[in-house]
Amino acid sequence: MNMMSKKILFFGSGPVAAASLEKLLKHTEITLVITKRRAPKFKGIPPVELIAKEKRLNLAFADNKTELEELVLGMTENYDLGIVLDYGVIITEKTIESFPFGIINSHFSLLPEWRGADPITFSLLSGQDRTGVSLMQIDSGLDTGELFETTTISINTNDTNTSLTEKLIDLSDSLLKKNIPLLIDGLATKYSQDKNKIVTFSKKIKKEDGFLDVSKPASVLAREIRAFKGWPRSYMKLGDLNVIVEEATNTDESLPIGKIKIDDTKCIVIGTGKGSLKIKKLMPFGKNVMSSKDFLNGYKNRLNTES
Repeated sequence: MNMMSKKILFFGSGPVAAASLEKLLKHTEITLVITKRRAPKFKGIPPVELIAKEKRLNLAFADNKTELEELVLGMTENYDLGIVLDYGVIITEKTIESFPFGIINSHFSLLPEWRGADPITFSLLSGQDRTGVSLMQIDSGLDTGELFETTTISINTNDTNTSLTEKLIDLSDSLLKKNIPLLIDGLATKYSQDKNKIVTFSKKIKKEDGFLDVSKPASVLAREIRAFKGWPRSYMKLGDLNVIVEEATNTDESLPIGKIKIDDTKCIVIGTGKGSLKIKKLMPFGKNVMSSKDFLNGYKNRLNTES
């Protein structure tokens, strides 16, 4: 079969979808892009819509599963293969079955680990040392489809949600570049997810999840800061200031919960439920990110500290 003669439809909405689409277009011809409409509070053009317009791609909108099904089944043009990334809309069985080659998805975990909405965040929150991408043929279940290929990468101790996402987008694109031609040519093989592995689920993160509760162990808080980098970000109150913590590490130093001190390196250290959290970079609400040292130069008198 000639891949060039096949019509491929891309589904996606978020920033991961936009970055993935931009890479995908370098090696795969996309006939149509389906994305969500702009949210009322969103300023400007959503990223997937923007790329589609810049590349002069055919564009359509569907915000829920019913609207999507009606859109796809009502099209006068037939599409052979669907690719979905970071879309946030359930795709019904009828929609899936309308594609002769089905719909494939790059899921950013090693399935059946971290099925669901936010696998990258939960791989960091859980403290694991590896993750990867699973290229999957979607079915009517939640990330339960058969796999074409999985690839593993290490999670470094300084990886944040932002840095890990960038690595996984690159990894996903390499899997798509390799497997789309195989799928179209009938050479791709599929296999079931390992039933002997423990199934875990991620959930959609909310803004309030970013609150740093210092009654938790410092190691947990340090992982939250890395996992919530970008959104929802990690925030707390230091003295009488509301701040976003951008970078921190955990230490074994024992301080009363909530007690603030300044160490020899001019970093802010705060006692937690187990150990202490050493804050290296932070941002008062409405200000720029700064080092602990620079923060202390301007705000030390607003903290209850011991030096």
